[in-house]
Amino acid sequence: MTNTTSTTTQQTQCPTTQAGSLMGSLAPIALMILVFYFLIMRPQQKREAKRRELINSVKRGDKVVTASGIIGVVHKIVSETEVSLEVSEGVRIRVLKNAISEVLAKSASIDEVKSEEPLQETKVDKTKKEKKPVAAAAKTKMSAVKKKNK
Repeated sequence: MTNTTSTTTQQTQCPTTQAGSLMGSLAPIALMILVFYFLIMRPQQKREAKRRELINSVKRGDKVVTASGIIGVVHKIVSETEVSLEVSEGVRIRVLKNAISEVLAKSASIDEVKSEEPLQETKVDKTKKEKKPVAAAAKTKMSAVKKKNK
């Protein structure tokens, strides 16, 4: 009879020691999950919320950069997910709002942005008193030099 009572007391003692060791082994895993959340997931969620806010606040006249590096001015909001960008005078493209990576200038009018672009340098021909593009003036000089050499 003593054998049965000793095995019964051993069985009741083993589960308590196993539960303590189970809690001890789960504590580091729980700590790692907590650290992972605060160092990686939470900052990423904040960045994503800021990006969503940026995309939703885009309006006509904003100068933006797309993910592919195209710089343009928002000409028109086509739909909830698309915008029309003017990348050059008279050249408009439609892109997804999600493709916008950053806003360079807020609400600049399209005319102001066009005036910021550098104009083609012109050179005045003194004999004819009219403006010629630099490339055309260079061609004229080249042809004059060729005629002299002949």
